[in-house]
Amino acid sequence: MPDRDSRTGHELHAPASRVPAIERAFGVLLSLTRSGPAPLTEIVAATRLNKSTAFYILRSLVELDAVRYDQRARTYSLGPALVELGNAASRQFDLVAVARRDLAGLVAQFEATVVLYRRIGTGEVSIIDRFERDHGVHITVEPGARLPIQGGSFGRAFLAFDPPATAAEVLAGGLVRFTERSTTDLAEFARELDTVRERGWAVDHQGFALGVSTVAAPVFDTDGSVSLVAAAVGFTSRFTDELTADIGARLRLACDRIGRPFAAVTAATGPLDPADEVHGLDEVRSPQG
Repeated sequence: MPDRDSRTGHELHAPASRVPAIERAFGVLLSLTRSGPAPLTEIVAATRLNKSTAFYILRSLVELDAVRYDQRARTYSLGPALVELGNAASRQFDLVAVARRDLAGLVAQFEATVVLYRRIGTGEVSIIDRFERDHGVHITVEPGARLPIQGGSFGRAFLAFDPPATAAEVLAGGLVRFTERSTTDLAEFARELDTVRERGWAVDHQGFALGVSTVAAPVFDTDGSVSLVAAAVGFTSRFTDELTADIGARLRLACDRIGRPFAAVTAATGPLDPADEVHGLDEVRSPQG
């Protein structure tokens, strides 16, 4: 008996990019979310799955603690494993909301565009949001845009606090030359990551785009990893050494405020211990060996 859409009753034909088993399991969880504790017969009716399919899905979810089975009442309900997932998702959304509130106020101080980044996999970052001046000439970026992690100070703010193996993987193919000002020597790049770890913020002058400078600082998550990166983006002609240092220090403080309710580390302490840092730099400097 084919599975059917719970709203229309039509047979389900999943696109090639979807996994039917995952969709069915998610449908069962959504059904329990709406109904609360329910017996197998009610779950079958709500999801339009056949009885044996629903039973085996529920049995697997019970083994994963995603669903709980009450033998006396013969009902299924949402399990404790979902609490951990829900808390993690809620924390991420809360973190972004706090970041937006705190970073919006920095635009006037810096007279630059302030950008919030999140990592996608090991080799890319995505722009979550940006805050721009209401007047005057400024640099604009598009939320949702994906950028290579080697580009600009935002990438260094992520990579500096990566586990050694991750950093080595990202840099194994060498450094990309985006402009004539890009750092392409691995040893020099490794020294730059050292500096980021020591002071807690990164800088790039025209290495990703000519005429553009960026200063970035990481927001740490509860496990010491970098959850988000905030950066000031402006014209290189304005970013003197003195202004760059001032922006870096202010961003560092802002990122500590943002991450304080969520983070296990702050400022330039970072999540890596000294032994890991030395080992990681060796791998970065000699990715082929």
